[in-house]
Amino acid sequence: MAENNMISNNPFGINIALPKKSIQEVQKVAKQELANISVNPFLNYLDENDKVFSGEVAKEIRKYQSQVYALGQVMREGQPRTTFNLKV
Repeated sequence: MAENNMISNNPFGINIALPKKSIQEVQKVAKQELANISVNPFLNYLDENDKVFSGEVAKEIRKYQSQVYALGQVMREGQPRTTFNLKV
C-alpha cells in the first residue's frame, strides 16, 4: 500500500520542475519571434501568382498547344508528298 502512494505522489514526467528563469526566457524569445513573423510575403506570393492558381496559365498553355498543333497540321498538308517514280 505504501508503494502505491509513492507512485501516485511522483508520477513520471510530472515531477520535473522547470526553473522560472528558463520559462521567462522561452516566453521572451517566443514573443520576439511572433513579432517578427509576417504573413505579407505569403500574401504577396499569392497575389503575384494569382493567374497560376486561378487556372489562367493552364488555359493559355492549352491555347498555345492547340495553335502549335494546328500550325503543324497546315505545314504537313502543304508539303509535297514524296512518291516513287517508276517510269525510267
